Amino acid sequence: MSKTSWVASGSSEVVSGKTDLALGWIKRNRETFIGSAAMLLAVALFAVYFFMHYRDLGDAAWKNLFIAQQMGYGGDTTRAQDQLSAIEASFAGTSAAPYAVMTKGDMLFAQGKYAEAGTEYSKILSSKDLAPFAIYSLGKCKEAAGDMAGAQAQYADFLSKNPEHFMAPEVRASLARAQELSGNKDLAKTTYEKIVLLYPGTSWAARAQAKLEGKSNKGV
Repeated sequence: MSKTSWVASGSSEVVSGKTDLALGWIKRNRETFIGSAAMLLAVALFAVYFFMHYRDLGDAAWKNLFIAQQMGYGGDTTRAQDQLSAIEASFAGTSAAPYAVMTKGDMLFAQGKYAEAGTEYSKILSSKDLAPFAIYSLGKCKEAAGDMAGAQAQYADFLSKNPEHFMAPEVRASLARAQELSGNKDLAKTTYEKIVLLYPGTSWAARAQAKLEGKSNKGV
């Protein structure tokens, strides 16, 4: 017998021996084997059910969010806010829930209900996708309510956490405005200078430069 044939034969015997041992164990522990197999099947079925159920919940949440937004845009803000609250309560574990909260906050802000809007924004300050928007929006709520110190704190928090965010120029402009309105002329001047330095050639830089030169500009 060649070496190759011996190896092949030996491998077959090993596999056959292991198979016999496995079958023997199953025969001796039939109930245990059946119970374990049933448990594994149940776990697999539950995993499939959970995935499908969660996906269905997510689809329903986004559909309801779209309907609520259309209500709001159509002027039916009361029903829209009720719908958004229902999404937050019934679909809390879905990705649509934070967006429902954000939308509700935006609607309340547009109605001049700054404290209520701020409460909504505060709920999603740790949201992976919406935290920067929530921080800035909360700052705008505080500014609109006359809390300039609070507004400055929110704007500064945004910039420390999201210095490269696409909204950073706007947030710096808001910070400068809040500093100016609170009487901190020197701080406002420094912030305007940063805008000119950091965003050259942009409309934000042009507006900041106009402020530095003492020109009136309603956009800042």
